[in-house]
Amino acid sequence: MEAAERVFELMQRSRHLIAEQQFNTVLAVYASEGDIARADAFVTKFLQAPTPRQRDLHIKCHLKNTPALSFPTSALELLHDYEGRAMLPPQKAYSRCITRLLSARSATAHAHAWDLFAHMRYAAHPQPDAFLYTAMIRACASSALQRGGEPERALDLLAEMTGAGLALTRGAYTGAILACARSGRREYVQEGFRLAKEMLDSHRDARGRSAFAPTRWLFCALLEGAKRIGDLARTRWILAEMVRESVTGVDGEATVDPERAIEEAAMMHVFHAYAAYKPPFKRGMAIVKEAAAPAAETAPQDSARDADDQPGEVVTPDGDAAFARLPPQSHAEVLYEARALFARILADVAPATAGPSVLFSTPPATRSGLFTHVQLTPRLLNAYLSVHYAHAPLEDARALFGALHGELGVSRGARAHVEALERCARAEKGERGLALRFAEEAWADWQPVEARWRANKREAEEVDGTDARLVERAYVALIRIHSLTTNLDRALATVRTFVAHYPPPAVRDAPQTAAIGALRTTRTKLVGPHPLVRMFGRTEVPDDTVPPCLSFGELEALHHRLKFHGRHGDVGYVKWVCKAYEGALRRRREAVLGTKPEAKSIVKA
Repeated sequence: MEAAERVFELMQRSRHLIAEQQFNTVLAVYASEGDIARADAFVTKFLQAPTPRQRDLHIKCHLKNTPALSFPTSALELLHDYEGRAMLPPQKAYSRCITRLLSARSATAHAHAWDLFAHMRYAAHPQPDAFLYTAMIRACASSALQRGGEPERALDLLAEMTGAGLALTRGAYTGAILACARSGRREYVQEGFRLAKEMLDSHRDARGRSAFAPTRWLFCALLEGAKRIGDLARTRWILAEMVRESVTGVDGEATVDPERAIEEAAMMHVFHAYAAYKPPFKRGMAIVKEAAAPAAETAPQDSARDADDQPGEVVTPDGDAAFARLPPQSHAEVLYEARALFARILADVAPATAGPSVLFSTPPATRSGLFTHVQLTPRLLNAYLSVHYAHAPLEDARALFGALHGELGVSRGARAHVEALERCARAEKGERGLALRFAEEAWADWQPVEARWRANKREAEEVDGTDARLVERAYVALIRIHSLTTNLDRALATVRTFVAHYPPPAVRDAPQTAAIGALRTTRTKLVGPHPLVRMFGRTEVPDDTVPPCLSFGELEALHHRLKFHGRHGDVGYVKWVCKAYEGALRRRREAVLGTKPEAKSIVKA
């Protein structure tokens, strides 16, 4: 590139006209390499008035130089610098910055993406294109800013896109369906299924062929909605449709299309749906008959089975038997279907391990090829374990937790230990002795994971998926199980360990760099190197960098047990811990907002 720049210098000295494309070629090379120093020097030296394409390449270079999950401060500063010089970047440059912000794992970055979107429409490009609309609709499904996403905003953007005369794309439909599904509210989940029907049925040609064929991303979005409302019937139907769409071939030689094959994410949603499902059969509601009914009056085969609903007592027919038409009617039937599905996955992916030692009572299935593209990942095994946590006895869940990952050669993530501890904390009164032993085993495996996270948080988040909220959940679950089993000294020791590792003063300080703070300023200005229009104020952006902390609701069981046993000194310590974290969080919020509430004055009559 140095030779190209020398040639440009010679051409300028000899007053030769240099084509714009030649400048663009050199700048594109710098942009692909992320060489900011050379790109800035090149623009300053040769491009006194960069064209829209050159501005886009210049901003792209700064984005390329920024790490993937970091806040793109330099690119945003350059974008606003071009705005201040009355050289508006093209919409493509705004789209690059917005998509980079949305890919960052930060609530601040997500909020700034929405602010930049509103600012772009106010200051540069009032009408977004289909690509940017699709990106923002997809962003509504994220829980970075609001738990459950923002389905209302996704539907509004979809309607706005239609009103602007833009054709709805497959990505826009899928993004809106996903936003509705992740809300977890039945009315929006139903709206997501309606949008899917509109997508597949309303865009047909004269021969009746749909413009949008169902994809695995559409099916996964629908599975997200079905599992969140516990609709197992719809989940089974969607899985059957995925199987039908993935199989291609003629003359009886069926093959699985890799582009439409069932993958790990879909099966994870399926197992979550089994875990969230509430079987309708309850043993206490069954009518006890003193005499056997005549054969002619027996219930049909598809009716609910007249069997004991004790979890784990599963009838084990042939592993390849088709599922019943009706959804499972008892915990035992739920377990059987989930185990049969997992057996079929193992038969296709890891046939050597598809034995009863892993599946517990379910016979191995024959290879079908339908699940060849399913990868055995920690989150898939966690989803399978969650079915047993919800429907199986604690003893069976404990045995499966101890054997599953080791026999399949899959490492346990942080979430596996936390979910095991939380299952122990929910144990019924008769299971608490076993739950305590299970919790101690899970806690012993959890401690090295937590130690890695304390030593290097970023690396542990990428490898194990550990974060501050998981650490909180692990400690809260262990404290609760110790409290319920009246091991008050051990529960207090766990609280003291937590306070030693994550002291309340560490919660007070909120990390905020000066560059990001300048871009996120809320000062009202008509011009400035920051978004002039905001969609999210300071109070609306959640703080996702809060270290682990404890609240009274999480220590309430311990507090009640201590008070019952008359340990007033320990009750005072628990109260101090709760108030210390509460005060630290209050000061942190005041520092983030830059305000401090005024002290209430007492007016005497």
